[in-house]
Amino acid sequence: MLEALFYSGGHTAEADARYDGLSVLFTTAPLLHSADELFTKFKEQNYIELLHHQMKTPLAVRPVFLKSPQRVEALVSLLQIALQVYQVLERRYRQTVPEAAPASEQRMTAEALLRQFRVYGCIVTLEPVGRVVHATRLTSRQRQILNQLSLPTPAQTLRKIVAPCPNLIHLNSPTS
Repeated sequence: MLEALFYSGGHTAEADARYDGLSVLFTTAPLLHSADELFTKFKEQNYIELLHHQMKTPLAVRPVFLKSPQRVEALVSLLQIALQVYQVLERRYRQTVPEAAPASEQRMTAEALLRQFRVYGCIVTLEPVGRVVHATRLTSRQRQILNQLSLPTPAQTLRKIVAPCPNLIHLNSPTS
């Protein structure tokens, strides 16, 4: 029979409080770095483990019929590239976060960043000249994320890749 006893006393908790937040790390690493640097590297190991987990986890995708092994390889390659972009986005954002920022901002995940843009979209209208794409307004948080990553806004990107729309007022006027 196994028995566990637990006693709690206020004086014990107060005496142990001085050890709150302290950890012990045993290592065989050479003494080339400070204990803080070694402990930071140890704690960052979790991020590497997460990346390995993401690479090994099955992806939930809709069934796709591919006719050749080359297309399967191409799809897997594209998924690998997408995962790397996802990981670079997270890393790049964290590198630009000021040290004085809250911990939640310093540990922002790519998933949380992308979630900020789930309500963003473009509007496509059918005009006499054809389809016209309009970028919607960014929220202040979305704009802050793009600025921090040094990425262009959707409107700036559209201006580069889509031909400018002719002046629709002139097209709809009775003199044209």
